[in-house]
Amino acid sequence: MKKILMLIAMLVCMISMQATTVTVAPNGDVCTVTVDGTSYDNLPVTTQGDIHLVTIKREGISLLVRYTDTNTISAIGTINDQPVNYKSNTVAAYAKSFQIPNSDFEEWTSATTEPKKWHGFNSAKGSLASMAAGTLGISDEVRPGSSGTSSALIESSTYIVVNNGTMTNGQLNAQSMTAANTWNHSEMDQSSSATDKNGDKFYTALLAKPDAIKAWLKFSQGTANSNYPYATLSAVLFNGEYYQDPEPKKGDKSAIFGGTTYTDDDVANVAARVAAKAQNPQITTGDWRELNIPFNYTNVNNAKAILVTVSTNATPGQGSDGDKVWVDDMELVYNAAITNIALNGVTLEGFNFNASTKSYDLTYSGEVMNITADNFVVTTEGVSAIVVKNVENLGCGNYRIAIGVTSPDFKNGDLYTINLTHNPLTGKLYILGDVNGKGWHANDALEMTAANEDQTIFTAKVTTYSQNYNYFNFTTKLAEDDNDGGWAYILPYRIGAPGEGTDPSAMIESEDLGTTLALGDWGKTRAFILPAGHWTFTVDVTARTLIVEENMPDYLYILGDVNGKGWHANNGEEMTPNDAHTVFTAEVTTAGEYNYFRFTTELAENDDDGGWAFILPFNIGAPNANQQITASDYGTALTLGEWGQGNNFILPAGQWNFSLDMEARTLTVSKIQEYLRGDVNADGMVDVGDVNVMVNIILGKDTNDYEGRADLNGDNNVDVGDINELVNIILGKD
Repeated sequence: MKKILMLIAMLVCMISMQATTVTVAPNGDVCTVTVDGTSYDNLPVTTQGDIHLVTIKREGISLLVRYTDTNTISAIGTINDQPVNYKSNTVAAYAKSFQIPNSDFEEWTSATTEPKKWHGFNSAKGSLASMAAGTLGISDEVRPGSSGTSSALIESSTYIVVNNGTMTNGQLNAQSMTAANTWNHSEMDQSSSATDKNGDKFYTALLAKPDAIKAWLKFSQGTANSNYPYATLSAVLFNGEYYQDPEPKKGDKSAIFGGTTYTDDDVANVAARVAAKAQNPQITTGDWRELNIPFNYTNVNNAKAILVTVSTNATPGQGSDGDKVWVDDMELVYNAAITNIALNGVTLEGFNFNASTKSYDLTYSGEVMNITADNFVVTTEGVSAIVVKNVENLGCGNYRIAIGVTSPDFKNGDLYTINLTHNPLTGKLYILGDVNGKGWHANDALEMTAANEDQTIFTAKVTTYSQNYNYFNFTTKLAEDDNDGGWAYILPYRIGAPGEGTDPSAMIESEDLGTTLALGDWGKTRAFILPAGHWTFTVDVTARTLIVEENMPDYLYILGDVNGKGWHANNGEEMTPNDAHTVFTAEVTTAGEYNYFRFTTELAENDDDGGWAFILPFNIGAPNANQQITASDYGTALTLGEWGQGNNFILPAGQWNFSLDMEARTLTVSKIQEYLRGDVNADGMVDVGDVNVMVNIILGKDTNDYEGRADLNGDNNVDVGDINELVNIILGKD
């Protein structure tokens, strides 16, 4: 059952893992990466040594691609939310170069006495090397799950005294009969010309700085010893100059009968060459177990070589005959994980570096940030971790960011991708363009009124003046100056019609009025278009919608030579609206030979140049300057001009009825006729002729209403009561 479950798990993993092929075509500081046949060109490259890093962050793909000068390629990330872990055929060999040679202990000398690149007392030097008795050999016992066939077996032995079995990738030196004397040690020196029987130097250089050393060990004691129950593993990183483990102890001598003595300088010089140590001196007896020992760095710059020593007892000379340590699959670990990403010194909000989520959509408010890779500080786990930061500026404060990390051996890595979007909402909204006489200015626009507490819905009453085309869009922020810099500054805060440019397709037609219109993307400048008129705008900046409704003015005033008012920006003759505010009427008297007038929907607070400038956008009058209304125009609908123009109509003296139709944009002027009361037939006299006309009206012989002059008592009927009124007028009684 366990095997079946493992098989199912493997199948699930294979199904979920994206089958991917990746190739790279380098071109200096950029490259082209092709993933499953799709090419991504001009990708910026981050280089450290012979390792090159590239990120791909596009719709449906997030990859960190790693390659070398020899075309060793790997990639980690996701494609369409499926995990990708691609490795070219050369990755395994490349990764192996970052390990201690033959650290899986599968290669041996022809005599099978020592694993290649590793050494016991058979390769020892020193005046007492021939007396050293610990052995090193091959074993067919391997750690659980191993794909190999052999491990290294270290055994203690007795030659006068117990010699602990020891294995090292350096060279053993036996110089003292006293086991604890530090002249007995393993050592390494890049300048040494000594070689083992395979012709290899006793030296292992590092290509990168490891974070830990792992090894599978199995330990047994020939005779149980509770005072000295431990085996030991020691790994030391150093600068490549001479180093020994254990380090020199002042006063120790090199031979039985005297010899060279370690001095303070010897002790200090060797210790100063250390970069880091990973040591476990308390390995207990037991079956196979994997040790993971971290390196404790004191000077990372010194990490150029590694000396590893494994011994059957942690205390020199205190083991027992027949102590054994099996060693298999030793590995240097190069960590590579991101533990923090800070933007301008602040950890990115919402990140969880322990979670499986690697892609984030983040929004920031306030001023638009100018972000480069230098603004990000990435904290990693891994002394040799290599970081790539790719920041793509999408404009208007929006960025696409990929931050990756890799270990130098390509075995570990991580990738975070971020869509960083600027929030242009400021609690204000302005209308840019041809509204209320504002025009197009980066530092001046019509401010709308917030209609909710969240300041996301805004309204405004708007007048457009041009008869045909009035362009407008919106901004949440204004600039200080009306210049190119000002327009560039407000661009991220602008929003208008969907699409690009100012194509007339953005025209708001009559059928669009009162409907919800979609707004475009932030940072775009396409305008809506309206004809002349009065409108109410409602904008929801969260939903990105606009509603335009035709709006009739609350008031309409006559400016000029009517009813004795004269010309004043803060005083006009108020007209009377119908219920829908679509038609405004007034009775008007003009006194002079030439009486000038026009209309306005707003009055100013002051009658000065500023007041006149304020109301000009709300003025409407004749299509042409000083247009005379003649007798032939009386009672006909005259076309009005455009909003925002100071063109006047002219009338002679008289009494008039004005009727202005806001929807039709027409003015009708009718003359109010003056006549004597009772002069029904309008012949200038009140006499029997008027009585005859009135009688004929009553008898139905005359259907002319004589402009209402026969209804003398004002009861809306012409009858005997009106005849009585007329007789009294003729007799002088009324």
